[in-house]
Amino acid sequence: MSHDHAVPEPCGPQRAGLRRRDFLVAGSFLAAVPFLGRAAVAANLSERAGSQPAGSLPTAAAAAATLPVSMGYLDGSQEIHNLRRLSADLRVLTVIRRGNTFSAGRRVVPATDLSSGDPSLVGGAVRMTVHGLYPPWPDDLSAMPRAIDLDVFFPSLELPKGHTAHYKAWSYRRLPAENHSARVSFLLWPDWYSDLEVSLRVLPADPAAPPLLLRSAFTLGADPGRPRLARGAYLLGLAPDSWEAPVDLPEDPAKLEPKLFSILITFEPEGVSSGGRR
Repeated sequence: MSHDHAVPEPCGPQRAGLRRRDFLVAGSFLAAVPFLGRAAVAANLSERAGSQPAGSLPTAAAAAATLPVSMGYLDGSQEIHNLRRLSADLRVLTVIRRGNTFSAGRRVVPATDLSSGDPSLVGGAVRMTVHGLYPPWPDDLSAMPRAIDLDVFFPSLELPKGHTAHYKAWSYRRLPAENHSARVSFLLWPDWYSDLEVSLRVLPADPAAPPLLLRSAFTLGADPGRPRLARGAYLLGLAPDSWEAPVDLPEDPAKLEPKLFSILITFEPEGVSSGGRR
């Protein structure tokens, strides 16, 4: 189910009332406490549930070093017809070119290696869709991270100049019972002067592994080391080195090696269903 009119929340104090993510994490909050490291959020959630917080929470995640998101770009996806309806398993990739229909390949290249972003995305609304996990159904669930949060930071026409919207877009919890957000779709307005950023907090499958904080800002130009923003499909790696080299995705996504587990997102200009430039 797509949430086409999801409303971001600005950076700063949280607004009153339960957010969509609060419903998701409430049932598994205690299992994810060491990963989240959000004492303020925990206190707010406990108050809303009518209970008292259990005390000060660990802040291991907050203390961890922030690394770039290892991001892959699905080569040729700028030509895929209607990215918003892209199959989450990437089995059916429909390309419409000059009235003819083709099937795109499954080659993923580092998003930092694209020649540049697409400046035509400036000045209009761009739809970002979070499709969910890739692969959608891994063979070995125990290889999945125990928890994931995806946040998006972007300029908003509804906020004063210089302020950035902070949207807590998508979450996953493997324990105590597997649960994840539905597909979500929302609008943003890229410009030359405000960065569009994605942030991932990942609690790895290995209980001994430290939490990961991953964050990257897109570029519409060719800034070194930054993923290029263009129409198309991206895979946000759940490990720091997921998409450092080109990879051909397996025909059966369930066979993807755990190192490449990702979140699938897409960008396309609002009102444009096909075509694009890289």
